[in-house]
Amino acid sequence: MLRQLINSTARVTCQSQRLGIQLLQPRCYQSTSIDEDKTTATILNQETDSGLMVDAYSQAGFRLNNGMKVLGPIAIFPRSVLSWKVKSAEDINEDSLSLFHMLEPKIDLLVIGVGDKGNKVDPRVVHYMKNKGITLEILPTETACTTFNFLNQERRYVAGAFLPPISLRITDEDLVQSQRRRNKLFLSQDEDSVF
Repeated sequence: MLRQLINSTARVTCQSQRLGIQLLQPRCYQSTSIDEDKTTATILNQETDSGLMVDAYSQAGFRLNNGMKVLGPIAIFPRSVLSWKVKSAEDINEDSLSLFHMLEPKIDLLVIGVGDKGNKVDPRVVHYMKNKGITLEILPTETACTTFNFLNQERRYVAGAFLPPISLRITDEDLVQSQRRRNKLFLSQDEDSVF
């Protein structure tokens, strides 16, 4: 299995170098046990015990690592997700954030994804949450999802409040994943024609 992952990654790396795409390397950990001299790779969103994480987002909503798709803005916690009734960054106020400060035990951090880069939250909201003892991280949704996933994987009690972005940009990783899906499709068709 690991050998197949390495071989497919090597093929995609060669193809992506021709296209001028820079790939991120997976994190690998060397085992310290003498009996098990193995290297393992961990993909953050595929660990089942890490809780909910955001795998993807679009203008319509979010896809979580458990396969669930949620339309519209979301309030996400390590083990649950709710629909969040906010239409834009301007609608984020004390009332829309009241859920997050009423929780027990208190969350360590609230990550707010404001949609697109440049959207702002009223400074009074920041002061309000600070007075309630909750630290805020206000970011574009793309960065907020990544931050939430990372902190959740570290077992911090974090919550996220995410608005779907209006504008989407295609990244190098999107191109690589598209190429992988296309190659996998063509490989499966070739195998069918051999038999």
